[in-house]
This record gives sequence, C-alpha cells and structure tokens, in this order.
Amino acid sequence: MFEITNPSLIQEGPRVAPWKKVTPLVLIHDGGGTVFSYHCLGPLERLTYGIANPRYSTGEPWEGGIPEVARHYLKLIKTVVPRGKLILGGWSLGGLISIEIARLIADDPALSLVGLLMIDSVFPSQRHLNEDLPVAQHAIEWNERTRPETRDCILRCFKDARDMVDKWTLPTWGDENPDKPESNRVLAPPPTILLRAELPVPVIEEGVSRVDARRNDPLLGWSEYRKDLITDVIELPRCHHFNIFAGEEALDLVTTKINKACRDLDAMHNANNR
Repeated sequence: MFEITNPSLIQEGPRVAPWKKVTPLVLIHDGGGTVFSYHCLGPLERLTYGIANPRYSTGEPWEGGIPEVARHYLKLIKTVVPRGKLILGGWSLGGLISIEIARLIADDPALSLVGLLMIDSVFPSQRHLNEDLPVAQHAIEWNERTRPETRDCILRCFKDARDMVDKWTLPTWGDENPDKPESNRVLAPPPTILLRAELPVPVIEEGVSRVDARRNDPLLGWSEYRKDLITDVIELPRCHHFNIFAGEEALDLVTTKINKACRDLDAMHNANNR
C-alpha cells in the first residue's frame, strides 16, 4: 500500500519567464483511484498536478456521489491553484468528475477554467445501446509485481466508480434556461477536447466492454448531454481504452496529444479574451 499525497506533483514543467507563465494542468484519477498513469507521461510543457482518490485505501464510500467528490476535489485543487487559470481533466472517470468540478468553478470568481481535457471519457447514459451486444468483462492485465491488497483496492475503486456513475445526474448550466439566470456570470461549459481511443477493448466473452458502448460515435455519446460540449476530438490511433498509458509507444502518443490539446485550449482562451 502507499501514502496518497493530494494533489501530487506530476511534473514541474519547464522554467519560463514570469510573463510567459503557462496554464497549469490538473488531472483527476481514473476509476482505479490512482494517478500512477500520469506519472508515466513524457514532458507535458507545464506544471501538472494529479488528484488520486483519497479513500483509495479505506474504501469509505462517497455518500454524496460524484457531486461530493467534486466539491472535495475542488478544495484540493485550490491548495495548489488558489486563483487564476487552469486546465482540468482526466482519463475515463477523471473526465466525468472534471465536468462536475467545472460546474463548481463556473460559480467561483477566483478561478478561470481554460478548458477541459477528457481522455477517452464516455458519456455515461446507457440509452440507445444495441441490446444484441451485451456488456462484457474485459480481461484485466496485472503486473506480476502488483500486490494482492493493491489489486483489491483497485477493483473496489472500480466498483465504487461504476456505482457512482450509474447514479449520477450530470450538472446543468445557466444557459439551459436563459429566463432564469443563476447568476450574473455566463454559465456554460468551458471548451472541451476529447482524446478518443480508436479501438474497442478486447473482451473475454461475447459483447462489448462498458467503455465501448459508444465507441462508434465520434463524440462517445456526449452530444446527448450537450451538443456544444465537445470543441474538438483528437484521435488516439492503435489504442483502446485500457492501453492508452501502456507501453512506451502509447505513452509517447498520448503525451503528444495531451500537449496539443492543452496548447489548443490555451489558444482558444487567449483568442476569446483579447
């Protein structure tokens, strides 16, 4: 087992002149609860933090679901980025939690959310799925050095994540009902870039992995939530959901794509704030 430091420093980023300060990036853990995958990335060109599940070891449930998680994680974020700009995102569950945090930041004048980076985060609704293709279990590949207690924690985190997502009602924004504005600020999702794995996950029985229920949709189902949510899609060729961070070639690829997405989000923010 290991101690969780939250947020953890993933990368310090390059040293730049104060007037060239680069927007920091905060990455939220995936369903397994850890940020180990983010520590494997190549240079990210910016200060980067990771937030792991603080209840990874204890298994204490989040009674308030994803909204409670988001409130707690925003407090953690503000210990390292108390004000100013940031980019927020994460792999899979991390992207979903980021949407909930983004809604909270929309009401926080101290922070300016440049954009969201969702790494193969699939819209969670199960509607409109092909009933002829049942959800199947994918084969989990463990490192031979992974301890049994670590496996137990990760599997429990995955189960808890599925339960929370199944009960989650995605946040609404002020622009859905312009006749009843929630505040004087413009409330709409920030620009969002989706990194999308090209391939389906290999499964051990007939059907598709839960994360591939929307694989044939270029937006992974997100237009069902908001047609304007996804600003751009960046493909991850030769990758499926669970090997995006596996191996040197995949890590080089996803590092390059994350850097591009962050640069694009910065450019959009700068263009909109001239």
